[in-house]
Formats: sequence, structure tokens, C-alpha cells
Amino acid sequence: MESSVKKFKCVLHYNDTGRGVIMYDDMTYSLLVQMVVKEFNLDPNDRLNLSVKLHLLHLDITNDEDVKCFVECASSSTDDGIAHLYVGQPTRTQPRIIPGPAGILQRAMLRKNADVMEVGHENVMPTQEYVRKISEDVSEDDHFTLGPWLSAIVHLHGEGVMASGCLGDMKKYCKNGKLELVVAVVMSCTPNSLGDMTVTLKDPTGIMGGTIHYKVFKKEDGYANSIKVGSVLILRNVSVFTPKPSKHYLNITIKNIVKVFDNDTVF
Repeated sequence: MESSVKKFKCVLHYNDTGRGVIMYDDMTYSLLVQMVVKEFNLDPNDRLNLSVKLHLLHLDITNDEDVKCFVECASSSTDDGIAHLYVGQPTRTQPRIIPGPAGILQRAMLRKNADVMEVGHENVMPTQEYVRKISEDVSEDDHFTLGPWLSAIVHLHGEGVMASGCLGDMKKYCKNGKLELVVAVVMSCTPNSLGDMTVTLKDPTGIMGGTIHYKVFKKEDGYANSIKVGSVLILRNVSVFTPKPSKHYLNITIKNIVKVFDNDTVF
């Protein structure tokens, strides 16, 4: 049985290059984009600007309905007219930048990828240098440009975790009296009479006080020598004490501590 699908000739144009192809009348927008990307070896993440010319038809193609109109005109042509589809300069889609510390790593990777496309892998800086540069560009606080903070962010990325600042937005991040993930710099730390340590922590979104339980420092593999001003803590499932709506304090125990980066950590 002969197939009912019609085919027709089309010339794809990109820059100064033309490619003759065969198209079918069941073509969709996604299939058309895939064909163009393959023919001209374009980046599939770019947004293509497509337009077609056939006799009196001049049409920008942005969706399935536009493709359907183009296909109907081209496949039903009776005078051997050849459709010409033009690919404008692709537009790179700008991704949404993640707020907080994860955004630093995201910006660094975007800048590195752009440099790789321009000058090749051999001529770009290590990822750590891009992270350092981005941190210096976007941060007014030295704590977020130093080794402990940068090491913490890269460590979390290696674990597949994208951290975002939370201390400045309890309404959004505090669920059932807990913060799922805290990444913060120790701004101050003072032992109290009970053996606990009173601390002030800071992330890019805000500052919050808290208490670190004494057992964190008593344990053989404890953190007595590593938790100090300038250190960075990665904490999980931290309880939040809220005596009134505008006041919040962290209650940190040994179970909450994932990793501590000493204040002299080199990135």
C-alpha cells in the first residue's frame, strides 16, 4: 500500500550555506528544529529563529501551527516550487540564575562554558578560578570570596546539591521548625557556662544567632579545633527556636553537622 505521507523539497539556509533536504507533510516544529540542528551542527540548547519563503508565503516559524501552514503550502505546490527555509542567528537562552551560594557556581560554569566555546578547553582557567572570580565580582563580603566558603560550595556541587541561602528568609525555608540545609560562615563564637558555644552565622541572605551543643566539642572526632571565626559550616535538618515571629535561633547538635571547613582552608 502506498504511503499517504507527502514529501517535498526544501533548501535550508544558514549564514552562507544552503542544504537541500526532503521534508514530509507530517513534520512538527520539534522535528524541524532537530533537522536544522543536525544539518548545521548547531547547539540544541540555542533558540532558533526560523522563517520560510515560498512564492508569496513569508512566514516566521515558531510553533506546530506555523509548520503546518508551511508544510501545506509547500507539499501542495503544483509548479515544482522549492521552499526556502532560513535559519537566523541562534539566540542563546539565558538560564535563570539560582539565588544564594549555588548561583556563584552556576555563574562560574556558564562563564567557563562560554570561554570553552570561544577559545577551546586548553585555554581556559580551572573551574576554581572561575568560582573565585565570580565570587569577587558579586560579593561585597570577603567571607564569601575566601577558601572555606568556596570549598564548601564546590563540595556540595560534587554531592549533587545546589545550596541556596536561607538565613534571611525563614518564612520560605523553615519547615516544621527545621532548616533542611544551612551553609554559613561563623562570624562570632563564644563558649558559655554550660559548655555550649554561642555563635553568629552568616550566609549571603542574612545573619542568625544560635547555639552549638557541647557534645560537638567533647566527641573524640569533634570540632573543638575547627569551629572558629571564619570557618564555614554545612548543616542538615537544623532545629530553629522562634521565641517570637521576628526572632530565630539555631539549635545545632552533632547530628546536624555535615562538614566543617577550617578558616584557613585553601581553595
